[in-house]
Formats: sequence, C-alpha cells, structure tokens
Amino acid sequence: MGDCLHQRAVLRQLMQTHVITLGTSWPAIYHDLMTEGLRVTRRPVALRTQTKNASRESESAKFSPLHQFTRAGLRIAYGGGQVLQTPSKTILEVMCNVTNTNFAEADYRLPVPDVWHRALEELLPTLSARASRPWLVYRPLVERPEWRGSMARNADPGAYAALFNEIRERFFVVSVADLEEGREWLASGSDTKPDLSFHKGELVFEALAALFARANLVFTSSGFAAVLGPAVGTPTISIVGGYEDYRCHDSGAKFSPYLAIGPKAGCSCWTSACRRVCDKSIDVIDAKDKLRNFVTQNCIQTSDSPCPLS
Repeated sequence: MGDCLHQRAVLRQLMQTHVITLGTSWPAIYHDLMTEGLRVTRRPVALRTQTKNASRESESAKFSPLHQFTRAGLRIAYGGGQVLQTPSKTILEVMCNVTNTNFAEADYRLPVPDVWHRALEELLPTLSARASRPWLVYRPLVERPEWRGSMARNADPGAYAALFNEIRERFFVVSVADLEEGREWLASGSDTKPDLSFHKGELVFEALAALFARANLVFTSSGFAAVLGPAVGTPTISIVGGYEDYRCHDSGAKFSPYLAIGPKAGCSCWTSACRRVCDKSIDVIDAKDKLRNFVTQNCIQTSDSPCPLS
C-alpha cells in the first residue's frame, strides 16, 4: 500500500504524456487519477491483504480487462542499494529515477472524497461526541510470515512502547490492523490498550484514508502508515527498526510534518530473508525529546490545551 501511494507521484507525471494502464490491487488509491484517464487492471498477487482488497474492488467494476491494452513493461520498482545512493535516501527518489520523472516535483498527496468521510462517520456514529482529545492513529507492531521484512523493520518493542507512552494520554487512540490467526498477529508488547481498535481488517482503504485524514497524528513503525499520513496531510511519527534506512519515507515531509526516528546503529540491508539480528536500540532520551517537541509544535498547543478537532 505504501509503494502504491508513492507511485501516485510518478503516475501523475507519466500521465501528462502517456496513456497509462496500471496493474494494481488497490484501485481506490488512484481514484482521482482514474477520473483523469488512468486505467487499472488487476495484478495477481499472493499477499493476503492485497488479494482481499482486489476481490472486494472487483465487485465495483473498477478494473479493466488486461487484454484490451498493450503492456509496456514498465515496472516502478526500487532496491535498497539504489535508495542509499540517492541524495535524499528515499524510496520515492528511486521510483522517479527509474521512470525518468522529476523527483523535485513528485507529489503523491491523496484527496479524500466526502463520501469516504461520510462512510467513516456512519461507521463511528458516536465517536466524535466521545472523543474530546485529539485523535491519534496507532499502528501496532505486527508480524506476518508471508513477508519476513515486516518483522525485520519493526521498531524495538520496548522503545516503541516507551515513546508511545510518552504522548499517549494526550490523545484519543485508534489502533488499526488486519490480524488473522496464524497469518498476522500483534508482536509481543505492542498492545497498548487503545481507546478504540480495528484489528480485524474492518476498515477498507477508503475508511483508513478518511480516518488518517481526520486524525491529528499518526504513530507508526514504518510501513504504509508512514506514507498514508503525509499523503492526507496528517503529522506523522515513524519509529524505524531494521531492514531499511530510517530516512526512506522522508519525502512525505513536503506534505505534512514528519518525524522519523531510527536506531543508534541503523541497518539498511533491505533483505527480507536476512538472518542477522539487527541492533534496533534507540537513544530513548533523545527520541523522547524530539517526540515532545514534534507533538507540541504540530498537535498540542500546550499540555492542557489540545488543538481543535477538525
């Protein structure tokens, strides 16, 4: 999902000179581009959440038959080595480099239609009245064996919990995940007892986007939430563990306040099958200071005066 959000920036530029057909499992991510002429066809994948979403969206006839179009063979992809060679150390810059598009002008911001907001309100009819504090969308640490990189890039659980607890009481916390026994589960120590949780995939992409846009802060450990937060203009904190460079999503800082905190000895192997145990230890004292400053500047005006709910 994060990569799909990133490539919105590339597609925007390519569509200025080409007729584009995109193979994807997430048509809703490109809803506005589809109204401008982007055509999407279903891309077969084995990953659980992508397959679930593709099946759901197939029912709404968003996909076009692949046989109607000529395949150009362009793949918007990146490798860890390529990321480290860029000045920005970001995934988005590599995507732009491999497609000959302009990184300086790359814009993956996502408009959230009113109908998505209304659907969220219908799902949470009394929540606005109950939540007097600013909203925080929380991504718990999860583990899923179908892609080992998800475990490698998780932040250190102890540091993740300590940093979250530093600000937790200031917010109404909504935790989101798509758990399934034996296939995806909460990592040890990541259940923070949120005010509200959606841990069974109840929120489809449209509802997630509306929730992230409605929130005052996103707290995550890399992954799609570190991209979706900036895409909808919400301040985002990403606590990074191993696998990838902690700066890889920094391109989102152009669109909303963004803070990435990495380990003292960063790992950038970008190898999901890596067997080395990463040292994910974080300078918690320094990180807490950065966290407090970020929240004060972007979400909480004073310790007892929350910013207005939008």
